[in-house]
Amino acid sequence: MAATSASVSTVREHNLSLVLNLIRDAGSISRADIIRETRLSPTAVSALVNLLLESGFVEEAGVGQSSGGRRPILLRFNYGLRDVLSVDIGASHLNVIAMDLRGRIIARRYCKHDVINDPHGTIRRVIDMIGETLAEANLQVHQVLGIGVTIPTPLDGPQLDRMITYYMPAWEGIGPGEEIRKVYDLPIYLDNDANAGAMAEKWWGSGKEYSSLAFIKLGVGVGAGLIIDGQVYRGYNGAAGEIGHTTIEPNGRLCRCGNYGCMEAYVGGPGLVEAVRSDRRDAGLPPLPESELSVETIVDLALQGDPICRQVVVNAGHYLGVAVANLINLINPGLIVFGGELTGAGDLLFDAVRETVQKRVLPLNRQPVELVTTTMGEDVVAIGAATLALQNAFLPNKLPETLGLVERR
Repeated sequence: MAATSASVSTVREHNLSLVLNLIRDAGSISRADIIRETRLSPTAVSALVNLLLESGFVEEAGVGQSSGGRRPILLRFNYGLRDVLSVDIGASHLNVIAMDLRGRIIARRYCKHDVINDPHGTIRRVIDMIGETLAEANLQVHQVLGIGVTIPTPLDGPQLDRMITYYMPAWEGIGPGEEIRKVYDLPIYLDNDANAGAMAEKWWGSGKEYSSLAFIKLGVGVGAGLIIDGQVYRGYNGAAGEIGHTTIEPNGRLCRCGNYGCMEAYVGGPGLVEAVRSDRRDAGLPPLPESELSVETIVDLALQGDPICRQVVVNAGHYLGVAVANLINLINPGLIVFGGELTGAGDLLFDAVRETVQKRVLPLNRQPVELVTTTMGEDVVAIGAATLALQNAFLPNKLPETLGLVERR
């Protein structure tokens, strides 16, 4: 049976992706080595390399060593040709970055914003921040491969491109990706914040050498991004990783999800604030000004020796440790990375986490698992979102568009 044009196109896309990723990963490589590594024919490799050279994403890089005969011309990936953008939409902040193809931030805009209750104002501010970031990076829109956008909720829909607005009812019917696309005609890739954090760690951070890891984001809510066998694990309908809603006290505090005893009710921002408020009241102490009650303030006071704030942080560490032990016993990751304001408590928090984990994990799981904080600070999610755009741009089905072989759909 003759191959259809669609199947021929699919094979070419696959082979293009194979050769391009090989060149990128190798640093520099000859055509002969590409033929040997891919087992494609010399004719096929020559045609594919010519397309990549014409696109500008691959360039010649001098000559290599000869084993006899003519010295081979080396090829390398052109990291300077394009950049990516990302928008980290948090519950109470916005972070927009431009990132080069090596994972380096080249421009950034950050601000606090009441995202949960102000969707239209959020979209307007994001649009402005993207423009400011492009100007700072001296970029034109056509120089950008795409925009990764993260949100602090799970995703829904056949393409996992819709927000679940249970925690953000004001956003019902509003799609941040769609709104951004109206102004900036670029590919938009949407994911939740914890998944993006996990991707950042896998590509650029502590997780580069791990095939299975978890990233736990401690914020207003608590979520986990899971990397299993090198890929983000999303579950049956995209809601994997909701570690904040695992039960640690069956008859415990009411959670914003409507259940009782969720870990998030003890470790998420509102739970920590309520614990400090309640414990000060029980101790007969005057309340802290509401404007000062935040995770950042609680961490600062705890590190300064405030006994109530210290105990709240330690208690949060033990509750977090229960959930982490369950996660370790369930998926056996080699690494768990933590991000978010609460990680600023350092050993005060993580000594309690480690103590509880050691008590509750199976003996065979105790030693191999590393527990670390992210080295990317508050940019980890934005870096992951930019990585989402980078990864998608070079998928086989997107590559012809990225290389300029077809018009953008």
